[in-house]
Amino acid sequence: MKKYIILAVLPLLLSCKKDKTTTTAATETTAQKKDSVSVVEPDFKLDKNSVFGVFQLTHKDIAICIPVQFGDQDDPLSKKYENFLVKDSIPWMYGREMKDYKYYDTLSVGPLYYNKRFEDTFKKEMKDSYFVYGTKSFQNCTIKRVVFQSTECGNDYIAYILNVDKNIVGNPLIASEKEIPLKYSNNYSEINRSIKKSAAKGSTENNYGFGNYNPIVYGNYKNLYFTYYDDFKWYDKKAGSNCQFPERAIFELDKGKVKLLWSSEMDLLGLPCL
Repeated sequence: MKKYIILAVLPLLLSCKKDKTTTTAATETTAQKKDSVSVVEPDFKLDKNSVFGVFQLTHKDIAICIPVQFGDQDDPLSKKYENFLVKDSIPWMYGREMKDYKYYDTLSVGPLYYNKRFEDTFKKEMKDSYFVYGTKSFQNCTIKRVVFQSTECGNDYIAYILNVDKNIVGNPLIASEKEIPLKYSNNYSEINRSIKKSAAKGSTENNYGFGNYNPIVYGNYKNLYFTYYDDFKWYDKKAGSNCQFPERAIFELDKGKVKLLWSSEMDLLGLPCL
């Protein structure tokens, strides 16, 4: 009787062993497939027309700043700006009444003006929101006010003020219509030296400013390196800034060669008057 019981149970034991072996093999195969999958880096293609310099203009205001290129017929925004001010006779330039213009700020590096018609006209030229990148991180921000600077020297710019939180992004640097898969790192000392050596001769700061041009890499996407030159003090007249042409730039490094792809800088000196 015992022999029959053993014979009856034996096929069940063999079946269980086979199932266990099959399960183990399947698990190992799954693990191998999982290990062989590589992380695909998000794709990003630089569009120079969708990236803008972001600067702190006052103690409370951070903005996308677009310098006006007077007389440049190939720059539609500058042409529109010039036509707008000419049509309004630029009242503060000729001692006329300000009419419906208001001073937005007069305590910082340069006077900022606000005009409702101006805001309505130029807000249409931009998106409602942007990805704003700083020295620490980034966040999605919206435009909350449009103002501008206008001077006798012609170093005018349009400022799209953003609701940026410096606690999140750090010091503000650039804004982009598209999200940039930017890798933040502190290990750029060699890259910094290469970029500085390549870009120093063409630097406006070195040629016309204090000569302290020292671009700092704060992040990269593959072989694109994002830099800034700024001491983040100049918006405060009492801070003693040594920066007259704060800059944001993107460089490409290819086989040891450095190429400037995009840049945006502020003219705090008033070059057209020199």
